[in-house]
Amino acid sequence: MRSSVPCKGHLLQKFIKECWSKCWCNKKCGNRIVQQSITVKLQVFLTPEGKGWGLRTLEDLPPGAFVCEYVGEILTNTELHERNVGSPGNKNTRYQVLLDAGWGSKGVLKDEEVLCLDATVYGNVARFINHRCSDATLVEIPVEVETPDHHYYHIALFTRRKVDAMEELTWVRGVRS
Repeated sequence: MRSSVPCKGHLLQKFIKECWSKCWCNKKCGNRIVQQSITVKLQVFLTPEGKGWGLRTLEDLPPGAFVCEYVGEILTNTELHERNVGSPGNKNTRYQVLLDAGWGSKGVLKDEEVLCLDATVYGNVARFINHRCSDATLVEIPVEVETPDHHYYHIALFTRRKVDAMEELTWVRGVRS
């Protein structure tokens, strides 16, 4: 779902709100998909195209299947900028994602309030998912899980279409649809 109002280069998007401790449901509730962690069989592999490492599924996945959450250090946009300026290393080995697109705020956030995820040092298998400009296999969906702060959320990655076993998983980073 998209809005026509741009916010810091992104489109506003609806989000998923999962059940949490204040709900009366149990931990296996169908509205706790992201909280259940990774349930599909995945493999980190060296891509034959020379892109470096990639991530693929070892089983067929239907459209809309939850694959994994993108995990990393939570930093402000200011902290992330300072980190990038201070580390002259290869920019292709950085795994950073903007969390805020203004989806939950009532106004424009300041740089010191905007949150980012940096999976360069601390992350999970999601950091091996390669970017693809079009026809990506995954879509990112913001998910709110037990937080009073509406500009922090989890990034859940779901399949856009049927994905075959052994197919590389790809993602258009920062573009939500």
